[in-house]
Amino acid sequence: MKRLFLIIGLTSLGAMVSWAQESSDTLIERNVDVVKEYNPVIKDAGKISTMPELKPIETKKKETSYSVWTTPYEVKASELQPLDYATAQPIATKTHKQHFAKLAGGNYGTILGEFYTPIVQQTNWNIDLDLKNRTSLGYIKNWEKNYDITLEGEDCDGDPLQSKAFDSDTKGKLDFATTIRRNKELSAFAAAEYDAFRYYGYDDDLLNHFNHFSHMSDNVDYRQHHLNADANVRFRSKEFLGKWYYDCQTNYQLYANRDDLKEHTIYTKLGGMYRSDRYTVGLDLDMHNIFLSLPEESELYRFDNEETMNNYTMLKLTPRFVFSGEIGQMNIGIKAAFGIGQGKKGAVCPDIFGTIKLKKDIAYLYACVTGDYEVKNYRAITKENKYVAPDVRVADTYTPIDVYAGVRAKIAKRVDLDIYGGYKIINNPYFFVNKMRERVVDGDTLTVMTRQFDVVYEKNAGVFNAGVSLGWHYKERLDMGFGAVVNKWALEKNEYAWQRPDWMLDYHMNYNVTKALRLNLAYEFEGGRYALVNKEAVKMRNAHNISLGADYKLLNWLDIFAKFDNMINQPYQSWYGYDCQGFNFLAGLSFFF
Repeated sequence: MKRLFLIIGLTSLGAMVSWAQESSDTLIERNVDVVKEYNPVIKDAGKISTMPELKPIETKKKETSYSVWTTPYEVKASELQPLDYATAQPIATKTHKQHFAKLAGGNYGTILGEFYTPIVQQTNWNIDLDLKNRTSLGYIKNWEKNYDITLEGEDCDGDPLQSKAFDSDTKGKLDFATTIRRNKELSAFAAAEYDAFRYYGYDDDLLNHFNHFSHMSDNVDYRQHHLNADANVRFRSKEFLGKWYYDCQTNYQLYANRDDLKEHTIYTKLGGMYRSDRYTVGLDLDMHNIFLSLPEESELYRFDNEETMNNYTMLKLTPRFVFSGEIGQMNIGIKAAFGIGQGKKGAVCPDIFGTIKLKKDIAYLYACVTGDYEVKNYRAITKENKYVAPDVRVADTYTPIDVYAGVRAKIAKRVDLDIYGGYKIINNPYFFVNKMRERVVDGDTLTVMTRQFDVVYEKNAGVFNAGVSLGWHYKERLDMGFGAVVNKWALEKNEYAWQRPDWMLDYHMNYNVTKALRLNLAYEFEGGRYALVNKEAVKMRNAHNISLGADYKLLNWLDIFAKFDNMINQPYQSWYGYDCQGFNFLAGLSFFF
C-alpha cells in the first residue's frame, strides 16, 4: 500500500511540474514517442549513419544496433531493414495520406501483406489504420561450416540437416490525433503485435537432434509467441506557447507469451521547457511501473533468476539547461534514476553535450559527456533477441559515463563526412549465450546446449568505439553512403563480448534511373563475433550480405517491386545455432488509391 501511495504521489508531482509549463519550435524540442513502433534499438557502443544532408544541430552520436541483419523475415534491431520492409521504397508512399496496400511473395514460403488507410481526414483531426503481416513457412538448412560436427545422418538420407523455420508476425495500429486551438494536440493510439515462431536453431542434444522430421514428435519447447499490446494517450503543445512548452503522455504496455507469462508496464513521460531570449530550461520525468504475472514452475521454465523477477518502479529525472550563441550550442544536465523494488536505488550520470560551429554550413565539432539507465523488461529483451528463454529476465543496464567527440563536415559540394571516437563504461552489461539445460535420455542425465538463450553478465566493462561515414548525393538522382564502426571491449569475467561484432561496415546506393524506375544496392558486414558454447569460445563466421532491390511505377496507382537478399548465398548466423536463409527474394505489387 505504501508503494502504491508513493507511485501516485510521484506521478502527481511530475504532472504538476509539467502542467505548470506550457510551450516551441526552438533549438532543443524533444518530442518523444513512448513507443517507437516496430523499431527496437539496442543501445550500446555508438554507430553513425550517413545523412542525406548536413544537420549541424543534431550531432548526438547514433547508437549501435548489435545484430546481424540475418534471416530476412526476422525483425530485430538491425540497420538493414527486414525483407518485408526492405523492398525498394515505392516512389509514392503511404505518407501522402493515400490508401495503400501491398501484396508480395517469395521463396522460403514467404508472403507479405500490408494495408493502410486514413479513415478520417479532417482539418483538425484524423484517424489512421495500419495493418501488416509477414509469414515465412520454409525450411532452413544448418550450414556445416558453422559447426564442429557433421550435420548428416541416416535420418536425413545423407542430406544436410534442415529446420522448419516457421515465423509469422502480424501488426496493427489505430492512430487518432486532433488539434486544439491550433497550437495544442491531443493524440492516442492502440497497437498490437503478435509474433508466432518456432525455435528452429541447432540443438546440441544429438539424441533429439532430428526432432523436426515427420517421424519425430514436436515438443512444445520448439514453438513460442510474443504478444505486445499498447494503449497510449498524449497531450502536448505543438510549439512554444509564449515562453512555455509541455508534453505529457502515458502508455499501457502488455507483454505475454505462450507460457502464460505476462508483464504489465505503465510508462509515463512528462516534460516541460521554459525559454528566454538566451537560454532554455527543461525537465523530463520518465516512470516505469512494471508488474509481472508468472506461470507455475515447470520442467522447462524454472524461473531461477528470482532477483530480476520482482514488480518494481523505475523513475528517471532529467533536468537540463540549454544556451546557444553565434558559435554553437551547449546542453548541461544530469540524468538521475531511482529504483523501487528492483534495480539501482540511485544512479546519477551527467548529460552534457554541445556543438561548435567551425564554419557555417560547412563544419561542426561536437562532444558529449553523458550516461544512461536502461530498463530491460521482457518487452525490450525479446525485441532484441526473440529466442531468449522465457525464464530469463535481464537486469537493467547502467552506463555511468559515455564520452565521445567528433566532426561533421561537408568536404565537397555533395560529399558529407562524419567521424568520431569515444569510450564508455557500462555497469552490469549482458551478453547472450546458448542456454544449458539438463535432460534425461534413457535414464541418463545430460547437460546439453539448447536453441534458447541465457545471458551472462560483466560487472563493469569498458567499450572503445570509433566510426566514420561518407555520403555522396547528386540532386534527386543518386545517393550513396559508406559507414564503418569498430568496437573494442575491456572485460574481466568474460573472454569476449559474446555474439557482438567488433567490426561493422555498410554501403548503400539508391539510384533513380527514370521517374518511374528506382534501384537500390546494399552491402553489409559484421565480423569479430564469438559465441560461448559449452563453456568454450567459438568463433562465428563473418556475415556478408549483398542485396538488390527495384521498384517500377507501372501506373499512377500501381508499383511493381522486387528484392533479392543474400545474393552470394553466405552461410552466416543471426545468433549461434540460428542459420540464415540462403539466397532469397520477394516480389509483389503496391497499390495506391
